[in-house]
Amino acid sequence: MATIFSKYFNNIKHFNRNIKLYLLTLFIINLGFGALQADFNLYILAMGMTPGFLGVILSLTPFADAIAAIPVGFLAEKIGYKRAFLFVNLTIGGAYFLQIINSNKTLIALGAFLIGLVACGNFIVQLPFVSHYADEDNKNQAYTLLSLVFYLGNSVGALIGGSVVGWVTNILSDEVIAYRSILMVFSLVIVLGCIPLLFMDDDKPSGKVKISLSPYLKDVDVNTIKFALVELFVGFGMAFIALFLNVIFVYYYHSSVEMFGLMSAILVIPVIIFLFTGPTIAEKFTGLKVVMASRLVSIFLTLGVVLTQNALIGGGSYVLFRSLFGLAQSLWFSYAISKVTRRSRMATAAWLEITFQIGLGISALVGGKLVANGSYLTLGILSSSAIAISYILTYVFFGRKNMQEKAA
Repeated sequence: MATIFSKYFNNIKHFNRNIKLYLLTLFIINLGFGALQADFNLYILAMGMTPGFLGVILSLTPFADAIAAIPVGFLAEKIGYKRAFLFVNLTIGGAYFLQIINSNKTLIALGAFLIGLVACGNFIVQLPFVSHYADEDNKNQAYTLLSLVFYLGNSVGALIGGSVVGWVTNILSDEVIAYRSILMVFSLVIVLGCIPLLFMDDDKPSGKVKISLSPYLKDVDVNTIKFALVELFVGFGMAFIALFLNVIFVYYYHSSVEMFGLMSAILVIPVIIFLFTGPTIAEKFTGLKVVMASRLVSIFLTLGVVLTQNALIGGGSYVLFRSLFGLAQSLWFSYAISKVTRRSRMATAAWLEITFQIGLGISALVGGKLVANGSYLTLGILSSSAIAISYILTYVFFGRKNMQEKAA
């Protein structure tokens, strides 16, 4: 394990400067996202709004995300990685602030939709950005490190966001105002996270470079279609549990937001282990086999989240699920980008984002109704079933072919 850690940190030294600056930005903005994810659902419910309305709000962001993915990918190719990252994250920070500054349902919904219109940019731009700036020998490590920094920032943000609720509520003597104050601060953290981006090298594409919508639509790569279909069910599998986990902790486990924050912080430990060892395991068994094994185990872990009302057991199942999910996704993205043409990389990233977000959006709507009816067990069953389908499709589209090629 020490050798693996040493290898990673040696590789970081040789990363392109732009990747290092983006890693810093990624950590800071995910501090904000982590706290917002820990507290936002409970803030909505604390204002007396229904779980059904919460489901609608949670669905608006991914649906807008899916609508905007291709235009945002095309825009990023036009303006370059640096400008795209700045535009996306400054808009997200401002939209979260708009959502939180008031209790007007229309403005909350508008903020959710606005976030979705640009949030896809982080994922869509990130994959070709790393592929462009990382050396061929350490691309797997670069994608894995992005996942690690994402989870680390998210976990620390969730821990802080969950831990300070009681303290701030005692000071302000109002739970809603306490949630609002915390969420406002962390929306500004997202804006501050853009500062390192200002020091990235300028990378605006040359006006002579011809950029076309063709790889996104008419001439879409056949592998892109396969990856996108698998990603739809990956989105379903993750969302039914992850979108409502803080609600599950408080209303199903009868635990607390502080416990949820602690669980989110603990999550980073197995994530670090899996993500650091993932590329080494992938070199031995191939990345695709690791992806498939992770998804197979996840079928049972998602069920484990809802088959108990014990926060420690359910939370433990979720921690293992998200750790394997993070490992599988980092290797899956690397595999996907390697299997499409260079011209199709941004388009592939866009379609992966579109179908994943459609899965999230549908899950949010359905999940909100299930939560309103107290049907938490059904959330886990739907999540597990979707992951099982993603596993089968991965095998049919890619795993079977790889096995046949090796046998030959």
